[in-house]
Amino acid sequence: MVANRITERMPATTPRAAPGAAGPGREHGYLPIADYGMIGDCRSMALVGIDGSIDWCCLPRFDSPSVFGRLLDAQKGGAWELSPDDAFTSRQQYGDRSNLLRTRFQTTSGLAEIVDFMPVTESHMRRHATPHEHPRIVRMVIGLSGTVRFRQRLNLRPGYGSDGLHMATDGERLHADHDGLHYCVCGSIPITARTQHFTVSPGETVLVSLCVNCAGACGRDMTDVEAGNALLRETRDYWWGWITQCTYNGPHQQHVWRSALALKMLTYTPTGAIIAAPTTSLPEWIGGARNWDYRYTWLRDASFTLYSFFQLGFREEAAAFMRWLGRITTSKGLKNLYDLDGHEPAAEQELTHLSGYRDSPPVRINNGAVDQLQLDVYGELLDSVYLFTRNGGHVSKHLWKSLRNVVNYACDRWQEPDASLWEVRGENLHFTYSKVMCWTAIDRGITIAREHGYPVDERWRATRARIKRTVLREGFSSSKGSFTQSFGSDQLDASALRLVQLGFLPLDDPRLRSTIAAVDDALSVGPLVFRYRAIETDDGVRNPEGSFVICAFWLADALALIGELEEAERRFERLLAYASPLGLFSEEVDSVTGDLLGNFPQAFSHLSLISAAVNIERRRTRTLKLVGTRRR
Repeated sequence: MVANRITERMPATTPRAAPGAAGPGREHGYLPIADYGMIGDCRSMALVGIDGSIDWCCLPRFDSPSVFGRLLDAQKGGAWELSPDDAFTSRQQYGDRSNLLRTRFQTTSGLAEIVDFMPVTESHMRRHATPHEHPRIVRMVIGLSGTVRFRQRLNLRPGYGSDGLHMATDGERLHADHDGLHYCVCGSIPITARTQHFTVSPGETVLVSLCVNCAGACGRDMTDVEAGNALLRETRDYWWGWITQCTYNGPHQQHVWRSALALKMLTYTPTGAIIAAPTTSLPEWIGGARNWDYRYTWLRDASFTLYSFFQLGFREEAAAFMRWLGRITTSKGLKNLYDLDGHEPAAEQELTHLSGYRDSPPVRINNGAVDQLQLDVYGELLDSVYLFTRNGGHVSKHLWKSLRNVVNYACDRWQEPDASLWEVRGENLHFTYSKVMCWTAIDRGITIAREHGYPVDERWRATRARIKRTVLREGFSSSKGSFTQSFGSDQLDASALRLVQLGFLPLDDPRLRSTIAAVDDALSVGPLVFRYRAIETDDGVRNPEGSFVICAFWLADALALIGELEEAERRFERLLAYASPLGLFSEEVDSVTGDLLGNFPQAFSHLSLISAAVNIERRRTRTLKLVGTRRR
């Protein structure tokens, strides 16, 4: 049984060999993905290693070029190192019910900790992530016992590590201009050089902060420890106030809370956009080429996230996403992903000057999947709006005009081959999941129109029935006893598990039960589940990949929905062991080593954990309200 309280699950670490060495767990300069914690302010984020180094941060927004990028190149990326100067062991934990990250260091001379956070205040949450004078990252080094000598090394490398930054000192701070921005580092002690040392004793605190302002303008002085403590308390109170809205009260509350807090950090509150992950190009297999930029809003991912927020009672995030959705123009078609403002991202490109995480190039920015035909997006979008209406939301005439266009696209294009859910870069196929999601788009569109008094095109009902007949005839393999990856194929795909959640068939239909069994038998390794057999699927990238976390939680979710509660609980609990010591999941897991793979933390993974936890608890106690799933 996995411990439920995340704060009790600390990572094992190894002592640092000598002053200035690479640090605990680093191999050729890289930490395992699981050895990072995330801090964020709902406009950007930073990954803090268990050795106190900030190895990834993009400012001022999620999709800005990185300022610290050692995660993608140990030599050129840049980092903000802060750790004891002597050999140490370390562990991390989040402050209870918050996104304040504590890294505790034990040395032979004493004990100290760093509290890292990005300030979050109600007055700033709606402001766009533009340059301003307030601190974006605050680091507080606190002496606990004995004396601990710390070393700070600042290596800002803006522009994805393409440019070194010469930082000048005025005796109190380090600062420099780059590409229209001013970077300023100050603290409660004079910051006089890129590398410097200081000592903390019990009761002593050293504060250091980073501001990003307009060129030529320093940030507000953050030299007073008490001012830092006040900002920390305000940030803590924000996270406490937010998480108390959570309506889940089951046995896995700590894991659900941590997933919800991670998803909240992946929202861009000024517009309501929800990003898929805050990183780019973390490989799905070490040394492989499955490296993608996830710092954008996929309509699919955002729709799933919306479902999770509703499941837990977070309605404001859902309403904000609907407002963002209303700004998207659908008259000329629907894109698969958008930037934080609802615009189409720039063309995908490779950054050849970066070596990639653990030498796994290419490093990509932007995402070429924006122009793929992915028919499943229609259904995921309409399903999220349908859920919105079931929870009291109203669909305005303006929004309905866009949604009506999407339903018509589903009617017009459902017979075309596409790249589908997994965004394959090989040949487009008639993916079964895409056809089912076109059915879902039309089905939800009819329901929304009926409930709001909008007209329904009779073609919609006829097309919905035709799609269902076709899927049952061409998308189900009698020999496999399962819905398949594509029409006429016997290959299995974990996306078939989603049919259990969508109401495409009644839950007691034997085809659903046999599909779950077939997918489990063909694609599972213990509690882990692969999305498909990569060696049998031409997805355009000839490299292995890890098992997908979302697929594993889908299987637990599906088992709960069909009444196999004990097996669902067993799988769910085993899956929790694959989280990082802080309770965070990446996109994938190596089924042999258990290492996390892919972009991190991943919204897909955390939202599927929430959905499975809620459905298991609903089946176990039948006390949680059922939301968002159609029944036939």
